[in-house]
Amino acid sequence: MKKLDCNNALRMETFDLPVMARPFAEANDKPLRMALTTPQLFSPRSCLLVGCGDSYCAGVAAKPLFEQLGGIRTEALSAMEASRHWPKGRIGNEPCNPLLYVISASGNVSRNIEVCQRAAACGVGALTVAVTAHPDSPMAKASQAVLPISPTPFDSGFDEHSPGLRSYYASLYALCSSAIRMGEVKMRYPMSQADDYRRAMVEYAESFGGEVMEQIDDAMFALAQQWQEFDSFEFLGSGAQMATAWFDAAKIYEATGDVATYEDMENWCHVNYFARDHRRVGTVLTISKDSPAMVRALEVAEVLARLRPTLIVTDADAALFPKEATVCQLPSPRYGFLAPLMDYVPVALLSGYLARLKGVSLFRGGEPAFQSQPTHFLKTSQIEIV
Repeated sequence: MKKLDCNNALRMETFDLPVMARPFAEANDKPLRMALTTPQLFSPRSCLLVGCGDSYCAGVAAKPLFEQLGGIRTEALSAMEASRHWPKGRIGNEPCNPLLYVISASGNVSRNIEVCQRAAACGVGALTVAVTAHPDSPMAKASQAVLPISPTPFDSGFDEHSPGLRSYYASLYALCSSAIRMGEVKMRYPMSQADDYRRAMVEYAESFGGEVMEQIDDAMFALAQQWQEFDSFEFLGSGAQMATAWFDAAKIYEATGDVATYEDMENWCHVNYFARDHRRVGTVLTISKDSPAMVRALEVAEVLARLRPTLIVTDADAALFPKEATVCQLPSPRYGFLAPLMDYVPVALLSGYLARLKGVSLFRGGEPAFQSQPTHFLKTSQIEIV
């Protein structure tokens, strides 16, 4: 089968990421810098990053930047954890603390709105910031500030809805930008350094364009043909790249509907290693060359290549990894902590091709069992303040 016969909306969205990077930054950098005042960024002693699905994943990916650049203790929580289980005293007990980013491109998800309302109900406490493309949405109206994300226009040319990559990039870019701004107003580095961090984000995304994207695309189409009969997939990472593993697994569910798990690579050695049908579990390890876990990753890669069909996604030298594994080599960001902005690209392409080769629709389009649920009650679930 020819590659272009398997073209799909997810592939087209992936190809658009390097194209959208600069116009997106030009349209959004100033609003993002101005979204929060200096006191709002300087005063908080802790930070919470909250969301559902991909938006939760963006919080996990951005957590190291708030800690490293912003110098603030940061936790990433699912919206359910923050709305129903997180102690009230840790949401509201002193002015502007914590700084609570609630992430949703649509701004209509019930649990996220619930988080904002719960924070407000605590009285003195969290400064809630809606990270959304819809500043008039219910979530934005329930927040005290808005971190705006305005994606550039895009048409995939397909009728089917694509698993969100552009919205994920936009949300993660906005969070990274806010972390950079926080470090800047705290004078942890000069304005020139902050500007360089911002330039580096755009340059990193653009480095995936042209021939680089074509090479990755060719490799993932070839791998999809080898893996198309698999119905189980596993994704491994460490540190910030656990977010990538999480996001990659989500794209498989959304694109093909196959079972996909994600795991810290150390925990994998203790538990998931024992999977019985190991020759039919497509397994992906994502690791950056600058990761503190790189040496351990090389050990794990040896085990994976012996047991399973394995893809290594990395910016390190491919020769470091076992010859039995497929290695997809990525461009390196100028600052290693920016890797999660783009290191999901190979699996996004792989997921789209697998869906086409398996003959399934993205998001189970057209399947009655899935269409009968009103968007799984994401936007209509009853809001409760506990």
